[in-house]
Parts: sequence; C-alpha cells; structure tokens
Amino acid sequence: MGFILRRASARDADEIANVYSASFRLLTFLPMLYTTDEYRWFIANVILKEYEVTVAADETGIVAFLALRGEEVRLLYTCPDRIGMGAGTQLVEAATANGPGALELWCFQANACARRFYDARGFRAIRFTDGADNEERMPDILSVGTQKVGN
Repeated sequence: MGFILRRASARDADEIANVYSASFRLLTFLPMLYTTDEYRWFIANVILKEYEVTVAADETGIVAFLALRGEEVRLLYTCPDRIGMGAGTQLVEAATANGPGALELWCFQANACARRFYDARGFRAIRFTDGADNEERMPDILSVGTQKVGN
C-alpha cells in the first residue's frame, strides 16, 4: 500500500502526537514518563519547530511520521495498526533520497521490532550504551544507514 508523504505543518501536531503516543505505548519495556498531553506539547513546541517532519498519510489521516534534522532521525513512529504496511519504509527512503548521504538514529536495544526494521533497511549499529544518558535509563543503540535504500 502506498502512502502520501508530505511535509508536516503546525496544524498536524495533534495527529502526530496521537501516532507518537499510541506507538510509544507499544514499547512495554519502557517506563511511561509522559501523558498524551505532554506528547502533544513536545510535538508542537519542539519537534515541529526544530526538525523537518514528514508525515505518511492515507484516507484515515496521518499514519506515520519521521522527524529529521541534518542526518539525525529524532523520531520515526507508525500507528500500531499500520505497522508493517510500508509507511516507515517510504519515510526512510524519502529521507535517504532527499537528505544527507547517511542517516543516524537511536533505538532502544530491547526494541527488537525496530531493530529488525532498521537492519533490513541497511542501518548498522555503531554504538551500544547502557542507557545512563537517556531519560528512560534503557540501553540503546546508535545506528547509521550509509547507503540509499533500494540500492
């Protein structure tokens, strides 16, 4: 299934926050540090102001988004009921094609689904941490995608 990709605007903040909150809640190994309202504030006041955000949408609305600044993918989340349908892949492909030669991102070590997703799209782990430097205090991985997706 193809999704329509477009640049996010301020009026998308609530919809993006809903995707973020719903998807983040699938990560049951993490402590829930924020409410949905706090996610909304974060998306509207930090992510949409400091990052280039691309959304993937279908007839129901926004189903996934990617927040990018330079080569850093800060956030990539998909609605739980759309995971595995290609929205994340389209977003990564667009960011790779239109952006820097390489993308980098952090992923929790315990997030096996995301790790498989990134590995299948050419990302490779370059650093593992014990989680002492993130607010969730969960071990994570820095990965770099060094080649264009599909090559």
